[in-house]
Amino acid sequence: MNISRMLLSGTIALLACDTDAPPPPRSEPAVAESPSAAPVPSPTPPREPRGWWDKDFGVGVVKYAAMERYEAEDVIRAAPSPRADTIAVLRRDSLCFTRGGCVRSYDRMIEYDYEIPGWAILDITRDSAWARVTLAPADSAGPTGWVALRGDSVRAVLWARVLPEQPLFFLNPDDIAFYEAPAETARATRTLVTDSDADRFDYIMNPLELRDRWMRVELLTPSTMCKFPEPKVTPDTVWIQYLSPHGRPRVFYYTRGC
Repeated sequence: MNISRMLLSGTIALLACDTDAPPPPRSEPAVAESPSAAPVPSPTPPREPRGWWDKDFGVGVVKYAAMERYEAEDVIRAAPSPRADTIAVLRRDSLCFTRGGCVRSYDRMIEYDYEIPGWAILDITRDSAWARVTLAPADSAGPTGWVALRGDSVRAVLWARVLPEQPLFFLNPDDIAFYEAPAETARATRTLVTDSDADRFDYIMNPLELRDRWMRVELLTPSTMCKFPEPKVTPDTVWIQYLSPHGRPRVFYYTRGC
């Protein structure tokens, strides 16, 4: 089944295996109408995240082709215009604010592939030429800015197009919920195995089908991912809400494999 064909065209919707990361959602993703003046915020240090769910993953991620070599350079603007004020400048692994000092860029981004980070997207202009991003995903009151999208060199990657291709887990354990059908009233009871070496559930979900922000998955508990020999597990099929009403991911994947 080609899951990607089932994605809604209107959905604006990509961390790391060993880093903490989504989000008390911000506001519902909006569409920018036109460039507008915006204050240039100071680079307030983000609070220390407590878990995966303490970061705002946005609806997607801005991917730099050059970031694979940590050679990405860019200017983050106060509005979606090349003439807007500069909020910060990205130079390789440094993010330098016009009002303040420099910080490690990786710490202000979301890892979406093996040690490859990008900006969490908050909004995208109607012409898909600019993306508003958070420069402090662990701080809901942190600075934001606009990044110009430029073909394959700087592009927006939407979570709704990536998550259906990955083995998944819930970002926040409190969000774990299964359903017999894609409806709030069809709640299902499932018992997850607890990891013997950690105080967490041992499971993995393989995407099967999409319906709006609902996803039908194959549930395996314990997880068979990266285990040798592979445990014998009877697959179960359930529905989950893989996106929040605001397009934020409730599930994610291991960006560094096991």
